[in-house]
Amino acid sequence: MPADSAPAVRGFAPWRVAVWLLLLLAAFGCVQYIGHAQLMWAQQADASPADSAALHGMLAWDVGYFVVAFAVIVLCAGCILRQAWARTPLRVACGLLALWALVGGGMMLARWPQFDRASADALAQLGSDALMRSAVLHARRVYRITLVLKAVAIPLLLWLAWRLGTPAARMQFRQRR
Repeated sequence: MPADSAPAVRGFAPWRVAVWLLLLLAAFGCVQYIGHAQLMWAQQADASPADSAALHGMLAWDVGYFVVAFAVIVLCAGCILRQAWARTPLRVACGLLALWALVGGGMMLARWPQFDRASADALAQLGSDALMRSAVLHARRVYRITLVLKAVAIPLLLWLAWRLGTPAARMQFRQRR
């Protein structure tokens, strides 16, 4: 067997499924950031100078998130192709994403009482306006789902970072010539 080829691996490898899932979620994120950036760019023509500065700030965040999501896509593709150069950076990216989810989830959890109170007040004021009530209830549901997804993502990302560092996974990657 040539020195640069990885040994044949038989059987199911859950870490590969996790890498595919991470790739798909990063691709979805790229699409979302591009769509949001396009909306912000279209609003720029009609914006006041103060609003324009805020729009530029949102565009900068969109570009930053897009670049990070694209980098995650590249790292995932490298791992899927079992390229050794992608394994360690993806481990670092998984750790950073887990930390980002922990911080974001903690901030959302800390703001939950304010959000719950504000949405309850909005529901009380809306009365029989079914469309607006539906929008507020949807926002509450999205908030809860986001918290749950962050809580699930943290251990999965940490597990993937750990798993990619195990000798069994490391042996499956090819070194560059």
